[in-house]
Amino acid sequence: MKTDIETTDLERRGRNVDAALPSPAPTLFEVAHRGGIWEVTKDGRFYGHYHSQQPAFDAVEAAAHAAVASGGSADILLRGERPCRETDAAFTSR
Repeated sequence: MKTDIETTDLERRGRNVDAALPSPAPTLFEVAHRGGIWEVTKDGRFYGHYHSQQPAFDAVEAAAHAAVASGGSADILLRGERPCRETDAAFTSR
């Protein structure tokens, strides 16, 4: 007498193991100019205060690159006034 026994992998039952996992939410960096200070947050938490815009943007750029290099993604959001670029200053001083 032959008996067929069916085995089941309980960990895989009911889900498609070949389906791609959803990608994690991107890291959100926000830059804002408030009261003469450039404030940077990462996912809503304090990241740094800077006295001028260039160091703030350099820090955000480096942190965003690090997030991407580790397999994640990053978004950068500028809140408030538009940062002044050297070319903008040249046009307004003429």
